[in-house]
Amino acid sequence: MGKVFFRLVLGGIAGKILGLLREVLLAALFGAGRVVAANRIALTATLIPINFFTADALSAGFLPLYVQYRQERPAMAQVLYRAVHLLLAVFSVVLAVALIIGRDLWVGLLGPGLDPHTAEIAATMLGIAALGVPFYVLYNLYTLVGLANDDVRLINLRPSCQSVGLILATVIAWMTGHVSVLAWGFTLPYIVLWCVGAYWLRRRGYLRDGEESGPRRPDRAATKLALGMFWRRLRPLLLIPVILQGSIGVERAVGSLLGVEVVAATEYARFVVDSVMALLAAPLGLVGLASFARMKAHEVGGGLRRLIPPVILVAIPLALILSLNSRGIVTLLYARGEFDNRAVDVSSVLLLGFALGIWAHVLGYTFVKVLNARGANFKVAIVMAISFGIPIAFNLLLYKHWGAFTIGAASSLSGLLMFLISARLLSVLGFSMRLLAIALPGAAAAGAAGYLLAGSGLLRLIASCVAILLVWLGYVAAVPQLRRTFLSFVLKKLGRDVDETPRDDLVAIK
Repeated sequence: MGKVFFRLVLGGIAGKILGLLREVLLAALFGAGRVVAANRIALTATLIPINFFTADALSAGFLPLYVQYRQERPAMAQVLYRAVHLLLAVFSVVLAVALIIGRDLWVGLLGPGLDPHTAEIAATMLGIAALGVPFYVLYNLYTLVGLANDDVRLINLRPSCQSVGLILATVIAWMTGHVSVLAWGFTLPYIVLWCVGAYWLRRRGYLRDGEESGPRRPDRAATKLALGMFWRRLRPLLLIPVILQGSIGVERAVGSLLGVEVVAATEYARFVVDSVMALLAAPLGLVGLASFARMKAHEVGGGLRRLIPPVILVAIPLALILSLNSRGIVTLLYARGEFDNRAVDVSSVLLLGFALGIWAHVLGYTFVKVLNARGANFKVAIVMAISFGIPIAFNLLLYKHWGAFTIGAASSLSGLLMFLISARLLSVLGFSMRLLAIALPGAAAAGAAGYLLAGSGLLRLIASCVAILLVWLGYVAAVPQLRRTFLSFVLKKLGRDVDETPRDDLVAIK
């Protein structure tokens, strides 16, 4: 699990560097005006229906079952893959056609506050982005087949390829004045990725395992059995995409009602937070799906107790840095070219809201994926329904009073609810809360130091970040219980001996 996780992190770093360049370039050339707002609405309009039908089906329904079949009945793994591949191919083509035909209506639903010209630009972009839907959906399937074989190359390739495509599209759109070219930055990279993914799976022989081992069933009977098991795992999750994608749609609609700059600025702020999620939560969740699916029931608790401390060690100072220095970070990253002071103000407020709960998001996302891996999909449905349903109401009720901050605060509330409920269902809530309680004084001290030094200018930003890290690490090192619990895994990596094993400290905290 550890090796796969670090491979995912290293691959994610490369993608995020390119992603940062993409966002900085977009901000400098187009700012936070109607072009960027139209592009955000168009991409959201493309991804919501895709994820509505496929996100949980692939990650929670397909991957654990595919891993199980590969271990126990390899021939059935191949049957499952073929059946799901055919279903997704048909579905994605139908969806692409529907998006193209209904693009004006769909943009109107997601962006009720857009002016007619911005809505027209968004509809044009949506028609282009919809062409990439089949390639996007099938490439997602290819990445999970690779992950089931502990191969993360396809997952690591995606962000880099997508960012390169968006960078080229941004430059061409700015040079030519044809802003709809921005949407080709989504479609063309996924056509390339689909070709690369199909070639890679065949070259590595991942799709031949089932054909070379075990007795084969008649195709029709085997397909019916595989799809039946797939449906059994998926059925409890059907409510999740309704809530999850609904929350994204409400966020976009609320942003459009607050102004086009809020729609654009939301993604500038979210990129910073999502970069942390992509480097921590997403790899942990994906690795957890494969690794925890292989564990015995009695091993899950121990695996989680080994996983939680280092995540908290990293997530708490990151949350402090991002929230206390939101304006400095936004200014450093984006404040140039067309990105004016108004864009800085809105993006900073949004980043503050998103960052407050990032630590809970990282833990909650990981716990949900562990529940998926253990086949507890009904419990996952409960977690997701509550953790996204309540923030939907939060956004709708408070956006007139809190403005743009409402969107970020609702996201943090979602992460907090996800963490609390999923930790309780996995019987690690008490363990997690005791660790957080012990860490709270250090977090408060680090936050106070960072707040006193925060301010405008690069030097103040650096001083605040360094102060937060030094005070936090000093506190962890000064508290014996935290020092052993949090840092013993680092000492093991360095090959050093410790007198007291992590298990002793985990038992003490329990």
